[in-house]
Amino acid sequence: MGLTDDVAYVCILFASIGFGKLFRLIPPEVENGVKTFKTRRAVSTVVGLLICCLVSGWHTLHLLVQIAGNAAIVLLMDYRKCHLYSLGWCFSYLTFFRLSGWFGLPSPPPHTNAIILILTLKLVGLAFELHDTAVRAEYSSVSIDAKVDSHTAIEDAKPVFGDVKPSLSGILHYTLGHVGLITGPYYKYSVWEGMYQDQWNPGVSGDGAGWGVCEEAALKRAKNVPYYVVAFLVSGYLFPLSVVETLEWQQDSGLLWKLFYMMPIFFNFRMRIYAGFTLSECACIMAGLGAYPVSSEPKPGQGPSRPENLPVKSGDLGQSLGYSQAESVNFETVHNIDEWGSDFKPSMREALRCWNMTVQHWLVWVVYKRFPVKSLRTTMVMLVSSVWHGVHPGYYLSLGSVPLCLMVEDFYRRLVRSRLSESGKVAYDWVSWFVRMRWFDYLGMGFLLLRVDATLAYWSSVYFMGHLSLPVFYVLGLVVVKPLIDRMWKEREN
Repeated sequence: MGLTDDVAYVCILFASIGFGKLFRLIPPEVENGVKTFKTRRAVSTVVGLLICCLVSGWHTLHLLVQIAGNAAIVLLMDYRKCHLYSLGWCFSYLTFFRLSGWFGLPSPPPHTNAIILILTLKLVGLAFELHDTAVRAEYSSVSIDAKVDSHTAIEDAKPVFGDVKPSLSGILHYTLGHVGLITGPYYKYSVWEGMYQDQWNPGVSGDGAGWGVCEEAALKRAKNVPYYVVAFLVSGYLFPLSVVETLEWQQDSGLLWKLFYMMPIFFNFRMRIYAGFTLSECACIMAGLGAYPVSSEPKPGQGPSRPENLPVKSGDLGQSLGYSQAESVNFETVHNIDEWGSDFKPSMREALRCWNMTVQHWLVWVVYKRFPVKSLRTTMVMLVSSVWHGVHPGYYLSLGSVPLCLMVEDFYRRLVRSRLSESGKVAYDWVSWFVRMRWFDYLGMGFLLLRVDATLAYWSSVYFMGHLSLPVFYVLGLVVVKPLIDRMWKEREN
């Protein structure tokens, strides 16, 4: 995206944040003593469709086709395979969407690509939620048959957090609702349902007028955004990315300058992402999405990690047993970026976990934990992540190199860090932080230049130092560091 696209992106974010307040003011309907929020759902979907049409025009049809195909899979296919069919369909259509120009269709605008990115995760995630729900129900029915105590059997048959029974209307509202439509973060169908059902949710409990939990949480989350925006604008002005592809800059710039230039370029990228992700979280917070009691220990993308601590619904006007209005809630479920951790965690593995955390959860939940070959799980995650990000070779060149970095990093942590004193570990972590940031700077050029010729041209101009450092570090570890450490360790023991 260019600066014009970024401005439009920010405008949509601020509009979504402001609309979140109005959204929570829409009163619920009550049917048989239960709040339904039908009007609120419909308004959210209409606003979402309006956003799609404004930024995408007729390309909105791409979104509707992908939704329709996945809805047919989820509602009609056998639950044992529907998640795999959904994964195949959504990623196949995502690839077709990006290559639509090859088929004589107009190329979609960047904002439509942003929408279909999140949409793909939501559609596939819904199929996996349905699959997991059916598997739990099947296991529960077998367990109930073996129960002698009827009361225990009834308790085991009750739905648990994460169980879903999607309808066609529910799928449309979930996928086309305005919350996180163009910006993310990823959230599950069960989390979306909670925005209209959970009594502890500020939007359900009536915390709409005045200054409340959502406003306070959004303001607290957004406090650093002005700094990110200023840093993005200043760094982009002083160190523009576009110059690195000019022949004049390539000829006039020395090796040290090219190595240094990667640092402000990646800094500029981080500031842009930090501002966008933080504002997208605020849009979710203002709508009441992802609010859960602190005692349930919510995690990004997942929701409660201790669902047993959630209050039990009584069914009377949505009231919940064991819940007090005084109990605090947080919005960790939609927390998508840990800026401090991304910048200052000492290892690449730890830093990656702080980046796009809701998508990280999706990748772990859908790909990593289910891929049958354990030794290839990390590689498969990076491959799926690359396909999801786009068809540009730069994504594959960058993300495909990450497992190699992790291998070298893990090797040194086992070889050196595990044997150091506490003060030694602190010093090691600072060195590790510096090295992994340089790896990020180097790999980030592929993520930003995108084209294979531009990426390889820049990497070759710095003699592929990022890649060459990996075998150098590994061989030095085996030939020099390991014998030295072993000898010092034996002398220490003696």
